[in-house]
Amino acid sequence: MKLKELEIQEDDFDLFVALDACDKIEFLFDAMQVGLDAATTKQVGKLADKYMPKSPAVSVQKYQVGPYRLCVTQYPNKIHLNSNSIRAIRKFIAKLWNDGIMLRRLEADKTDFDMYRFLRVYEVIGKGQPFSSN
Repeated sequence: MKLKELEIQEDDFDLFVALDACDKIEFLFDAMQVGLDAATTKQVGKLADKYMPKSPAVSVQKYQVGPYRLCVTQYPNKIHLNSNSIRAIRKFIAKLWNDGIMLRRLEADKTDFDMYRFLRVYEVIGKGQPFSSN
């Protein structure tokens, strides 16, 4: 590996300064082996993964199902369904099953944050192929 032959421009040097010690060595090695553009792209991807905001742990969505309201709260491995209609909850669960999302019902008590009459909590077991009702 001949570092004297490596020419780093100003923009690439700004990236090089932002890297920690291990990534600087990896950047130099990749620059010599696969080229400066590929090494820069690889390190920019690593920095983006490191500093990009993570997706939220909890997601809340509200739907109108006919005349009824349905609040869906998603956690990483659980789904809380809160509605003033048990039929709306059953329709939503049937839709998830038909889309291939496998669920298992968990027993849970309503809290002060559950504003609707019915609460159902499901654990997400996995995801498979969509089902066809035909």
